[in-house]
Amino acid sequence: MTGITQLAEADSAGQVARHVLRFGPVPRGAVARALGLSAGSLTRLGSALLDAGVLVETDPVTDPVTRRPTRPLDVALDAHRVLGVALAAGSAWGVVTDLRAGVRGRACVSLTGATPEAVLDAVAALAGELGVPRPDAVGLAVDGQVDAAGRVQADVLGRRPPVDLAGPLREATGAEVVVRDELTCATRTEHWTGLGREYTGFAVLALGAGVGHGLVVADRVVDSPDAGLQPLGHLPLEATGPRCPRGHRGCVTALLGTPALLAAAQVATGLPTTWSELLADAVDGDRRARQVLDDAAAHLGRLVALVAGVTGVDQVLLVGEGADLAVVGHDALRAALDDHRDPRARPVELTVRDHDPHDWARGAAGAAAQAFATGPRWLAGVSR
Repeated sequence: MTGITQLAEADSAGQVARHVLRFGPVPRGAVARALGLSAGSLTRLGSALLDAGVLVETDPVTDPVTRRPTRPLDVALDAHRVLGVALAAGSAWGVVTDLRAGVRGRACVSLTGATPEAVLDAVAALAGELGVPRPDAVGLAVDGQVDAAGRVQADVLGRRPPVDLAGPLREATGAEVVVRDELTCATRTEHWTGLGREYTGFAVLALGAGVGHGLVVADRVVDSPDAGLQPLGHLPLEATGPRCPRGHRGCVTALLGTPALLAAAQVATGLPTTWSELLADAVDGDRRARQVLDDAAAHLGRLVALVAGVTGVDQVLLVGEGADLAVVGHDALRAALDDHRDPRARPVELTVRDHDPHDWARGAAGAAAQAFATGPRWLAGVSR
């Protein structure tokens, strides 16, 4: 076999393995149809991947197209482990996952300082607690800006110039390493293991202290070095609205950030409150709490309509600690969304994820798993 032929075979095997990773378990015929492969080519490639332990066969089923019995292919999920870590003020949240970002364990340790050394110590502590001293890949998600080389500028690291975290993590772990902002990690993971299994385009809106967004178009994540800066958060929504901490009047952060909503609730009720208390009061029928959240939900509906109209997607995922706003204020959100969208346009479908701080760590693990699966290590044992 010539060198060029070997490269072509390796590339085809990688395509098969990654398709099964994303969509498996999947019948052989479906893999062949999706990738444009002949039955003979798929048999040859599949056999090599099975022999190498990259793929496994599952219980027999009937192919929905051919109506013939087949043994679907799936990834050998127990063969690899990925460590995902998300940093927050004073804490590092961690998960260990398989290559499909299925969580197999979770932990949280203290982040003892705002230095790269403290981050490395926290990653090592999480790896120990989760029983993965030598993970195949490590993902680190931060609330901040990360450049292509893995240099991070984030509040959790203090007010300092960008610092390299990717390099020291690779040296310490010997693993595939991905360091990115939280939302990019979450969007990449959702693309491979969540909504992306059904839809080739969707938007992710993260609601919390700020408002960030991720985007998938034509089955590709729209990547931006500014994603960690949450550029959507200062888009103007209401000309007469309140100002955000940066002085922007009526921007997304001023109208939808949880600190802004808690401040509005205190003005309305005369009492300080927490986010969970505000949600509970609105559900229990408190008129003032309900008004604050309905106003915010209407602004969220307007933002969703804007995002859907500009990007062309009709699937929007809401994540983060503030995502429950879409549940409690559903009617106000939907009314505003419909009001700001052409009635002839496709309806926008909303998905709300329950929030858990470990979700950001799972996003980091998913992004690292994707990098591992698209690199040379995963298929190193496949015969050429």
